[in-house]
Amino acid sequence: MKNKISMLFFLAIAGIASSVAAIEKPDSKEKTTKTYEIKSISNTAFTFGEKLNYRLHYGPLDAGNCEFVVADEAVEVNNRKSFHIKVSGKSTGMVDAMFKVRDEYESYVDEEAIIPWKCIKKVREGKYKDSDFIIFDQKNGFATSKRGKVDIQEQTQDVVSAIYFARTTDMSNAKIGDIFPVNFYMDAENYQLRFKFVKRETIKTDAGTFKALVIKPQLLKGRVFKDEEALTLWVSDDENKIPLMVESDIFVGSVKAELTSYSGLRNATSSKVK
Repeated sequence: MKNKISMLFFLAIAGIASSVAAIEKPDSKEKTTKTYEIKSISNTAFTFGEKLNYRLHYGPLDAGNCEFVVADEAVEVNNRKSFHIKVSGKSTGMVDAMFKVRDEYESYVDEEAIIPWKCIKKVREGKYKDSDFIIFDQKNGFATSKRGKVDIQEQTQDVVSAIYFARTTDMSNAKIGDIFPVNFYMDAENYQLRFKFVKRETIKTDAGTFKALVIKPQLLKGRVFKDEEALTLWVSDDENKIPLMVESDIFVGSVKAELTSYSGLRNATSSKVK
């Protein structure tokens, strides 16, 4: 139970990021001595000062709240300007009384390459507590934490940066069934997350009604989710690509997270209908 609650807070919001239920590990090939290039990528989706707030529902219950905040100014990490991004989630109401959750993650993400340089994890879930501090050597291809040193793939993301990296993906010409992969590190393990584009539709959230891209993150069966496409993610169909809502059936019920408010967006919300 100790990992399920935090996974639902984050998975429920962004479909990625957040998950020990990532679908597969990359092929176990020996890493060569070749260094990786720090590549600049186009980011028209988010910028400094952005704030996104979500409400999490567990069945009929309001289960918690989660906030994603990009700091107002760049910070310097490894002599490179970087985004400082904080994500915090906490349980509320009856769920809080039964199983208190206070989770915090911080990521320092390169402004040009959209890759993490370091990540801080502080988790409190009931009686369970965990913390970690991860340093990413993106050039030489390894991550170091209290769990040890692990080789990583090029452009590997952490639990927070993966969300923002995925938002930079150009899906304007996406066709039904197209797959978008993301290399992902968590708790000294490498994973590859895959997002399948399903369709476009209009959805209503607490923050308004939006035209949305419908995406199916592909997840492992047999853990929390009923099947490998049990989770559905709606993303604003505009340049911001805001995660609007996530919904999933799990073995012990269903969870849904939806956007309640936003500010500091990089672009106008052209996908908003009302």
